[in-house]
Amino acid sequence: MPTSRSLWSPALLAAACALSAHSQAAGVPDMLRVALHADIASVNPGVNRDANSDMVMAHVVEGLVAYGEDLSIKPMLASSWKANDDSTSYEFKLRPNVRFHNGKTLSAADVVWNFKRYLDPKTNFQCINRYNGKIGPALQEVKAVDAQTVRFSFSAPAPNFLMTLATIQCTPWIIHPDSVAANGSVSQVIGTGPYSFAEKQTGRYTELKRFADYSALPGARDGYAGNKQASIATLRFVTVPDASTRSNGVLSRDLDVIDDVDPDTIKVLKDKGVQVEVQPTPSWVVLQVQTEAPALKDVRMRQAIAKALSLPDVAEAAGKGLFTPNPSVISPLSPYYDQRSKAWPGYDPVGASALAKQAGYKGQPITLLVANRQERVQLATILQALLGSAGINIDIKVRDWASQLDLYGKGQYELAIFAYSARLDPLLMYESLIGDKKAEPTRQWDDAQASALLKQVAMERDPARRKDLFNQLHALMAKEVPIIGLYNLPVVTAMAPSIKGYKGWPAGTHRFWGVTRAAP
Repeated sequence: MPTSRSLWSPALLAAACALSAHSQAAGVPDMLRVALHADIASVNPGVNRDANSDMVMAHVVEGLVAYGEDLSIKPMLASSWKANDDSTSYEFKLRPNVRFHNGKTLSAADVVWNFKRYLDPKTNFQCINRYNGKIGPALQEVKAVDAQTVRFSFSAPAPNFLMTLATIQCTPWIIHPDSVAANGSVSQVIGTGPYSFAEKQTGRYTELKRFADYSALPGARDGYAGNKQASIATLRFVTVPDASTRSNGVLSRDLDVIDDVDPDTIKVLKDKGVQVEVQPTPSWVVLQVQTEAPALKDVRMRQAIAKALSLPDVAEAAGKGLFTPNPSVISPLSPYYDQRSKAWPGYDPVGASALAKQAGYKGQPITLLVANRQERVQLATILQALLGSAGINIDIKVRDWASQLDLYGKGQYELAIFAYSARLDPLLMYESLIGDKKAEPTRQWDDAQASALLKQVAMERDPARRKDLFNQLHALMAKEVPIIGLYNLPVVTAMAPSIKGYKGWPAGTHRFWGVTRAAP
């Protein structure tokens, strides 16, 4: 069991200091203070990223295309594009007169430079395998046809290239070459977004400033596309690990926006005049299973763990009716979801105990890694109790988020509670899970049949055929149990009454362009 934290734990002291430092900004219309549960992992887009980093940096950097509010792919830095008949070549026309934060104008040469950098293994772009041929066809050439036109050429048909470009977790963000030092490091990224990077103080905050020369698209806000004109001058993303401290911060008006709101806290906040928005998303909370760990190599042991967990009970206990139980990569929000997507080992603690014994399990502790966030530790204790009822002994190991990310990156855990931010097509999530564990320890599912199905769906355009392939993958996953999906998360965002213009969307990521904060 995890040890409970004292009132004056380092996390709470850090949060208190952070709120004290920012309380002086209370009532200032030109600053928005947004609480994050942890520091952003990196200011280097696409490298050492996590959901917080993706969201913050999406205010600073942009891609060629982006997902719109309706989850279709729309222009961003590109004004238009065309593909040849077999989707082996794509040409993008850039929008004219788009400026980087250093005042320089975006050109096709900048786009070419960015892709060469991302494709260089030394960059450590987390999604390089989606472009180097390991997942889908290889990107063979990126060429500046003229100052405003870029051509991408592939080794084979790439029908899902636009989706890959728009993927929120894998966008090849376009930055100016001056962002990168001679040694390859990035300390202050220069993008084209509505905000520029200003400052990062570890353990305290990351601050962005409005970019006065931002080239906004016409019309309304539209997902990560559309009009992104900033209203508020400064965004300050404050690191506040403790959930109760975040809630108290928005009640005291020391914070303007918080998320990861505990379900039990929603009514309290609403009763005290705080705005609360609940946005359903495909974000997915899972129990990661390290199939290479000796205790979990036997598929019967993994099936036993799955049978010991009642997903509806887990979702209800953790989410008080807000969370949607779901073992599948395919979200109930997806057009690819059907009755087949619900298939999973049924809840059967007696059968789970018998399977575990068949696998040679003799009661030895299996470790469960979890980040030191209140709701995650609560979930860990729920899983521990259910697994214990089936005779499976769980030892909870609580670590800070950065340490869990490091262990995840190295594949050094047995079981772990993890959340995947919203992937807007099942292909994107399966691509994150399936692969060679030796080459990429973050992969959950190292299986030849799964890899073959993934290759098929990556080349498929027909929606009916894609639906069938996705559900074939799910049926195989239900058999092999390389990961255990628990539930889909909504994004629950609480805001001070003075905040106007905020709107969630199915991608689940915050967008603070177009948001205003009224004077007291």
